[in-house]
Amino acid sequence: MSLTLYIVLTTILSLVISLTTEGIKKAFPNFNKPTLLVIILSAVVGWGGGAIVYILMGIPFATASIICLVLLAPTLFLVSTTGYDKVIELLKQIGLLIK
Repeated sequence: MSLTLYIVLTTILSLVISLTTEGIKKAFPNFNKPTLLVIILSAVVGWGGGAIVYILMGIPFATASIICLVLLAPTLFLVSTTGYDKVIELLKQIGLLIK
């Protein structure tokens, strides 16, 4: 797996995880463990989505590609947990500056 593919996968899959997490939080307002949800989604989406991309692109499951696939879930967890809240905060601050 190239670094470019890793970054693209991280970007797209973290967006999926962040939007799914926020959707579940909005649908279930009493849900108070979003970090646990993000951990589960990171594992499922990261490893599942990465494996699907490997199969579709014909990337062999060699040692290096499996290591990248395993590291994809923790990377997605870190990006997803910091991503959505920081983007919303930034947009609110920009909105305050424009007004």
